[in-house]
Amino acid sequence: MTMRDRSGREKWADLWEDMSYRVVAEDRVDDVVLRTVWEGIDDVPSAMFFIGVCRDGGTFDTVSSADTEAEARLRHQHAAELLRALSSKAEMLRRVREGMTESSTPSP
Repeated sequence: MTMRDRSGREKWADLWEDMSYRVVAEDRVDDVVLRTVWEGIDDVPSAMFFIGVCRDGGTFDTVSSADTEAEARLRHQHAAELLRALSSKAEMLRRVREGMTESSTPSP
């Protein structure tokens, strides 16, 4: 197994413990954390970078992976946009529900 740094050099062991190096991107949407990290495994397809989500401080679940940092950043950005869209929809539905329960039924 070949371990490589984010630029493709074989310097993996020195950098793997450094989370500030490993985290490529991170976004928070409500109680969900989206994080893209460098893993540096070159022998497995799409195992250099992983994109994962975690809710309420739980375990990160991998949602995508990538071979290059550029591809990982694009996938992260797309996942963040999806999370924001879902969050907006959930907030809209929550507000409608609150409005329906707080107000009386309008007269015809």
